[in-house]
Amino acid sequence: MIQVRVRPGVEKKIRGFFPWVYRPEIAGFSKEPKKGDFVVVRDYSGKFLGYGYVNPEANISIRIVSFKKEEPISKELIVKRIEEALNYRKRLNLDSNAYRLVHSEGDLLPGLIVDIYDRYAVVEFTTYGMNKMREWVIEALIELLKPAGIWEKTNPYISSVEGFDVGGGLLYGEVPEEVLIWEHDLRFLVNIPQGQKTGFFLDQRRARKIIREFVKPGDECLDFFCHSGGFALNMKRKGASKVIAVDISPSALQMGRRCEKLNGLDGIEWVEENAFDFLRALHKQGKSFDVVVIDPPSFAKNRAAVPNALRGYKELCLRGIHLTKPGGYLAVFSCSFHIGREELLQVISSAAYDARRELRVVAESYQDLDHPWILQIPNTLYLKGIYLEVL
Repeated sequence: MIQVRVRPGVEKKIRGFFPWVYRPEIAGFSKEPKKGDFVVVRDYSGKFLGYGYVNPEANISIRIVSFKKEEPISKELIVKRIEEALNYRKRLNLDSNAYRLVHSEGDLLPGLIVDIYDRYAVVEFTTYGMNKMREWVIEALIELLKPAGIWEKTNPYISSVEGFDVGGGLLYGEVPEEVLIWEHDLRFLVNIPQGQKTGFFLDQRRARKIIREFVKPGDECLDFFCHSGGFALNMKRKGASKVIAVDISPSALQMGRRCEKLNGLDGIEWVEENAFDFLRALHKQGKSFDVVVIDPPSFAKNRAAVPNALRGYKELCLRGIHLTKPGGYLAVFSCSFHIGREELLQVISSAAYDARRELRVVAESYQDLDHPWILQIPNTLYLKGIYLEVL
C-alpha cells in the first residue's frame, strides 16, 4: 500500500479524528499514486495516522476511512460500517418509512450517501475513491437490506470536482418511477429518478414537524422554495386557512398538487415563480402572513460563493420579515455548510435592523437524526434552521 507523509503539524488534527488531508498538507508519497488508491497516512516522522484513499487532483486529496491500525480498508470494513449505520437508524424509531441510511463522513464512510424510500435504496457516490468501492457497497446493501431495487443518483458538480463520470440509473432489482412514503400523518409521492437530491428532502423531517407548532387554525401561511410542499402540507394539515407554496419548478409543484390530493387536503395555492420576484411583489402589495417559511437551495457550493450567498439570504430575510405579521413567525433555513450558524444569525440580524423590526428566536433545528454530524468535522453540520417571532 502506498505510504504518504503529511507536513509537520498536520498530524494534530488527524489525531483529533479530522478525516481530510488537503493537497498542500502532503509532504510526499512513497510512490506516485493514482486516483482511488488506498494509502497509509503517516506523520512527518513516519508514525501511523490512518488508512484512506487518495485523489491527487482534488483539493481534498485524501479522505481517511479508518484511524485504527488493525482496521485497514476492506470489503469487511465497508459492510461493518453500513451495518452499524443501519443499527443506529433502527434505534431512532423514526416516524417514517423513508430515511438516510448512510450519511458520508457522518457514518465514517466518506463519499457515500444512501437513502431508503420504503423498499428501495438510492445511492450516491461523491468521491472517486468511494466510487471504486461501489461493488462492495452494493453487495452489502443487498445482503443487509434485501431491497426491491437500488437506484444510483449522480451529481454533475461533484463528479466534475472529483473527476469521474458515472452513468447512474438502476443498479439492482426494479425501482418504480414513483414511490409512496409516509412521514408522521402525511403521505408523499417521491420520484426517485427525476427528483431533486435522492428524491426528497429527508433532512428537513424534524423541521416540518416543528413548523406545525407555530401554525394555528385559520392562519395564513407562505412556503417559499416549497419543492413538493413538505412545509405547505404540514401547515395545511394543522388547519391553516390559506397556504401559498412557491417554487420555480413546474414538476415539483405538480407533485405537490398530487400530494395535496393524496392527503385529502385542498386550498393550497401553488405558484410557479422566482421566489425573489414573488417576495418583492407581495411586499409591494403590502401583504402579510402569520407564518412564513424560507428554505432556499444551497447558495454557496464553495467558499468563493459565500459573499453573494449572504447577500441573497439578506434580501430573503428582509422581505420575509416585512411579510410576517406582528406576532407571527418566520422560519429561515440554510443548507450550505459554508454558511455557519453565526453567519446566518448575523444576516437575519442585519435584515431586522434594516426592517426596523424586533425578532425573538423561539427555536432552532438542524438536519434530522438520521443525518448525524461529527463533532470534529464542522462541515458535516450543514443544515441550520432559525425560527423567529416577529414582534
